[in-house]
Amino acid sequence: MARPAEFDRNDVLDKAMAVFWRTGYSATSVTDLVRATNLKPGSLYGAFNSKRGLFMEVIDTYAERSLARINDCIAEAESPLEAVHRFVWRIATEVGKDEIGKGCLMVNTLLELATEDEEIRIVVTSYLAKIEERLRQTICLAQENGELCDDADSAALAKLLMTGIWGLRVMSTTRPDPAIYPSIVTHMLSALPQTSQKTYTLGH
Repeated sequence: MARPAEFDRNDVLDKAMAVFWRTGYSATSVTDLVRATNLKPGSLYGAFNSKRGLFMEVIDTYAERSLARINDCIAEAESPLEAVHRFVWRIATEVGKDEIGKGCLMVNTLLELATEDEEIRIVVTSYLAKIEERLRQTICLAQENGELCDDADSAALAKLLMTGIWGLRVMSTTRPDPAIYPSIVTHMLSALPQTSQKTYTLGH
């Protein structure tokens, strides 16, 4: 019996992610994935069961990296408020460098499949909700730390920031002049009721 082909699963997921991110789920064929990953169809199906199975694992990988990114911002920051600012500025930096307008894989997936595939909608929205909850927790810490007014609605503020982040991601698909992003982010963050006038930018 022939031994199953060995491969780096993370490498395959990265290559498949690039294809799905560029063309979307529906427009991506198994042939496209075979070509991108250098796996034979049998190996692809053996490892992931189907195109859908591979896509779901790609979404899991992308979402976990997104959650790790906000956790990194929190770990790097000197205060909770700085962590929130760092995260939003990091998103702005990413979309500013998005020269091909690929946007966000999770947001793209919702726009493409939310009305057609309930399971995918639930999976993606649950990951986005985790990111929003992490923001809310950090905003609460900033309130406890005296950086934000403690009578503000932390859940509403987190949702407001997530709405702005979604907007940045979708807008990036139109490939606007990157120079517009700093002003937009500054206005987004001005909605946070700070107790001081201190401001943060990425890396500060």
